[in-house]
Amino acid sequence: MRRRIPTLLSAALTVPLFVTGCAISEGGPNSLVFVSYGQGAYQAGQRSAWLDPYEKRTGTTVTIDGPSSNAKLKAMVEAGKVTWDVVDTDASAAAAVCGSLLEPVDMGPLAAGFPKGSLTDCGVPDAFFGMMLMYDTKAYGDRPPSTMADFFDLRAFPGRRIIYGGDPSVGTIEAALLADGVPRDELYPLDVRRALSMYDRIRPELTITSTYGDQQQRMAGGQADMALIVSARAFSLLKAGATNWKVVPGIPVPVTWDVLVVPKGTPRAEEAKRLIRFASEPAQAAAFAAAAGVGPANTAAPSPNTPIGRELDIWGDAKENLRVLSDVRWWAANRTALVKAWSDWRTG
Repeated sequence: MRRRIPTLLSAALTVPLFVTGCAISEGGPNSLVFVSYGQGAYQAGQRSAWLDPYEKRTGTTVTIDGPSSNAKLKAMVEAGKVTWDVVDTDASAAAAVCGSLLEPVDMGPLAAGFPKGSLTDCGVPDAFFGMMLMYDTKAYGDRPPSTMADFFDLRAFPGRRIIYGGDPSVGTIEAALLADGVPRDELYPLDVRRALSMYDRIRPELTITSTYGDQQQRMAGGQADMALIVSARAFSLLKAGATNWKVVPGIPVPVTWDVLVVPKGTPRAEEAKRLIRFASEPAQAAAFAAAAGVGPANTAAPSPNTPIGRELDIWGDAKENLRVLSDVRWWAANRTALVKAWSDWRTG
């Protein structure tokens, strides 16, 4: 799942950094290499919902490699030695390098099933994430937070805050601006200084983690009272039994997403695109969403049928007028500068 820096765009401007680990050999004519983020519910869901059924249907063997590394993908393409066929990555990063590092993917009739504005020429949405405001009921009892602004109000709602800081494009900036009163339809271009000033207000009580796992662990361990957390991690937290944590309902939800891409130069591009189209069908999209706690990429997929799934469902009727979808093209054009501003603020 999301996410890590450098992205494809920032990698294109820096020296490639190669991940360590066991090498995966190049796939044969009846095989594919699928790249995800490593062990966990997210990757396990991709295997059970997409890859195993695709193998059974087509006879094509699909091997998982990882973790997903945009810098490594770039290096492969530029060297003409592409061993990856389908890669799960960030939507805005993919939009920035479509045609240079990535193959276009024609989704045919399936294109109509994606949320408006989410499908790009080279990036096919596979998982949607809502930035949720959560609170510990042990800390706030009968007077819980009820607005995004409450996260940034230490006087009315004292307590420890926690956010994931590894990538600001997951809705972190948008959440701060919405809390400060910026209308949903006026978010872009993002006022980064204004957003950072909101986080400055709570800096004495703010923990910024570098991984989602650390954020989830700290929340489960009683080291935070309020959190901004992506829905997939909220799903994992609640499934693990942290029932003292609740989602604040009825507030705007910044929505971001990952995409499946095909590296330019893979000799198995057409088979890779067939796998992506298969994964995007309603049944497979729904199965993955249920397993990983993400929003399904195909809007025709059935709604979650569990209490946790319904609480976090970003496509449900309760969030119909609350969703705020990321402007992928704006992020693609401005990511490098914004990531630098975020990193400078974190270390400043």
